Amino acid sequence: MIERTSVIVPAKIIRTFTLTYTVLALTACGSPATVEKPTTSAQIQVLSSTNVYADLAQQIGKELVKSTSIISSSAQDPHSYEASARDKLAMSNADLIISNGGGYDSFMDTLATDLKVKDQSFLSALEYSQHNQESAKAAPHDEHLHETETEHAEHQHAHSGTNEHIWYDPDSMKHVAEEINIRLAALTPEKNDFFTANTAALLKELDALENKIHALEPKTTDLHFAMTEPVPLHLLTSLGMENSTPAGFSEAIEGGSGVSPRAFKEFSTLLENGKIDLLAYNPQTASPQTERLKALALKANIPVIDFLETLPAERSYTQWMEENLAALEAKLG
Repeated sequence: MIERTSVIVPAKIIRTFTLTYTVLALTACGSPATVEKPTTSAQIQVLSSTNVYADLAQQIGKELVKSTSIISSSAQDPHSYEASARDKLAMSNADLIISNGGGYDSFMDTLATDLKVKDQSFLSALEYSQHNQESAKAAPHDEHLHETETEHAEHQHAHSGTNEHIWYDPDSMKHVAEEINIRLAALTPEKNDFFTANTAALLKELDALENKIHALEPKTTDLHFAMTEPVPLHLLTSLGMENSTPAGFSEAIEGGSGVSPRAFKEFSTLLENGKIDLLAYNPQTASPQTERLKALALKANIPVIDFLETLPAERSYTQWMEENLAALEAKLG
């Protein structure tokens, strides 16, 4: 874990005087971190890397929380995003910071290191996912204390090949929601019952989402899929589907490195020969290669479904996942 040794002065103490001056000074430094309108000092300020986690925090905190995110547009790729001075300002004003972790949004680690954010103010969602449990046991928290941001991201990626796109696993989101509840209650203990009741309502929605996955599973078990990027892996495998993506292809797309001619040829052949039942496509990392594969899939009458990394507008997390399941059922059911 990266070293965070000093306390950020809560925004409630200094925000009224300093925020206007600082925002004016940084106007030309980059796009805002979806900081919307001014809020009352009584609200808990939550900053997340993406709007997926911002939505969870808002559902749990409701009117007691102002939850914003640095990335909210499908045009932005968290893997390659570079934080701006405005983002740094937003983090310095936050009472609770939520990242995905696992090297997915390493710009959050960079900012937290620069600002010397304390651990109790920083929540890395992957650490509370079942997909990271074995890694957490194998790597004690202390060993990360003196890692640089880059070393920390590489260390996280190295843990058992963990797929960090955990928001496509509702069970992982349950654990994250429970931890958000704990962190918010620690900031405002007198509102513990309020946060706990909201968390219970959210967990009920996530239970219903898991039931829908189980209901669809008999129709999708043993079907084969391939992905342009490993974003929906947890969801598709939970449906009993088999991953036929050529080795290294989706990782190369995700990392921005070139796909080997051999891997591209193998992927193309799978599509041309109708060897897969679904192409899972990520438009946020589209390239000439992935567009070519999409065209091949459509030509072969193979269903293509877009799986995004950020929450679509006017959707809650559960609504978004329900729409993904509906698309899968329509194409494969």
